[in-house]
Amino acid sequence: MARIIIKRGSVVLVRYPFTDLSGTKIRPAVVLTPDHLLTQLDDVLCLFISSSLPAKLLPTDFVLELHHPSFAKTGLKYRSVLRSHKLALLHKSLVLRVLGRMDRDLTSEINQRLRIALGL
Repeated sequence: MARIIIKRGSVVLVRYPFTDLSGTKIRPAVVLTPDHLLTQLDDVLCLFISSSLPAKLLPTDFVLELHHPSFAKTGLKYRSVLRSHKLALLHKSLVLRVLGRMDRDLTSEINQRLRIALGL
């Protein structure tokens, strides 16, 4: 099997765990681990992406609409919500493939919401 090359900002398809650890679901996620650490670690920090928008959005959520100028670069197929308060440290073997990439504008949106989620 070919090795998957991931970088910070990659949109990947991963086996994302349920919060109660009762199972996993294959879903997209954003890689948050800095590039210089990705080569040294077996794990990768991921940010949850879902095409199901919650009834109430939180300040840590970013809705990525289909008409957003950066949408096509992500490799996502549907309007999605990036939930910065839902992070998981996952073994790299759970990364199934790379879908696309977050550009500078989307990365800035994510970083702003991560600051809120982490109280930074």
